[in-house]
Amino acid sequence: MSMKTPSFNLKAVVLETGIKAETLRAWERRYGIPRPARSAGGHRIYSRRDIDTLHWLIRRRKEGLSISRAAERWQSIEGEGRDPLQEPGFAINHLYLGERGTDATPFEFGENEEVDIQVSTACTEWMAACVSFDESAAQRVLSQAFALFPVETVCLHVLCDGLRQLGEDWLNDDVTSQQVTFAADQAMQRIKSLLAASPQPTRPIQILMACPSGEEHTFGLALLQLLLRRRGFGTVYLGGNLPTREMVATLDNIQPGLVVLVSQQLRSAGNLLDMSELFVRQGVPVAFGGRIFNISDTIRRRIPGSFLGTDLLQAGQNVEFVLSKPSHLVTDPHIADNQYEELLATFQANLPRMLAEISIATQGKNPDWATLVRPTFSLTSSILSALRFGDPSLLSLEADWLCTFLKSRSISISVAEEYLLLGLTVVQSVLGSDSGLVLEMLETLLKDVQRRSYESA
Repeated sequence: MSMKTPSFNLKAVVLETGIKAETLRAWERRYGIPRPARSAGGHRIYSRRDIDTLHWLIRRRKEGLSISRAAERWQSIEGEGRDPLQEPGFAINHLYLGERGTDATPFEFGENEEVDIQVSTACTEWMAACVSFDESAAQRVLSQAFALFPVETVCLHVLCDGLRQLGEDWLNDDVTSQQVTFAADQAMQRIKSLLAASPQPTRPIQILMACPSGEEHTFGLALLQLLLRRRGFGTVYLGGNLPTREMVATLDNIQPGLVVLVSQQLRSAGNLLDMSELFVRQGVPVAFGGRIFNISDTIRRRIPGSFLGTDLLQAGQNVEFVLSKPSHLVTDPHIADNQYEELLATFQANLPRMLAEISIATQGKNPDWATLVRPTFSLTSSILSALRFGDPSLLSLEADWLCTFLKSRSISISVAEEYLLLGLTVVQSVLGSDSGLVLEMLETLLKDVQRRSYESA
């Protein structure tokens, strides 16, 4: 049996690790660790690796790290392409000898476990209300939570954690896009109300906040705006999916002391790179964050700006740090050369033709191929981003979500292989002699998806 084969139910994991079920669910929502599979009935099923991961976290807690810091270390090691379980000093063959949670090593995710359970319950109830499209119930849960807990706690661990969980549920085909959209709208309404009630800025610096073209997940940016406003900063929130070409005029109008950019996905990160380079050339400092930078050190290092960290609350504190260090404000305006610029331009110029030919070739064929249209647009944008960062191997970051997408839509790996082979043929036909690297990128991605699919089978 593979270490990644889902085999253990929640009760078995609680018995082995000593971590309470409520805490396990809270860690999963907040930190994305562990990442259990789901049964046909929606129950969590853990693999041996998931349990090893929990023991790794237990070890870090006994060393004195908070759970948030331990999770951050895990993600940092993974982002560098290494396996945390293979790190020196962590011997897997000793995992099950005394590595169990006890009263001496509390596994609450905050200061008070009872409070954390109440917050976790509020998150669950809010998600249930949103899935039922019950606006009054959703708002009632939030009103009660804000009456009991600090604003930051509710925003981060009810709204943010809830939206993250619903996003994962959508990817697993457990909820619809309409349910996720409804929840996001409810959350944004509350953030806007809190912003409207915020006191006037007490600091002279204006902070411009935006998501680049292709990035429509704006809740994290809006929440960061609220956190900064509560710290007394003036902010100008531009929202998501913004083109780079008009930004110079915007800078002239606003004259910000800092620009904060957020991107969650590889497909939009390349556009964030373009935007950040533009700001640096204009002498405006940049700070940035988002999920894609949390998981890829390569991408993080290429952005000419200050990384705000993996935690939203910490991001607000890091903005303070960036602004307090004048020598750190403006990064080196020298922009690194990119050996793939010519291929990037060629691929981008021919992309409409390639998509059109794929559409024509799939008409009247396998009905499952119609479901793959959305991933096709995402993957082409991700290819552009990988080339923009000068690292074709970054496309493999898309393997996990693509594999999950196929599984949740009951699309067999063989159907995906046929569709991708059709795409390879079109790319080769349109790009001709320039197609070699793109073909190699797609073939590597296919192998990664095949491997993950077989490992989870």
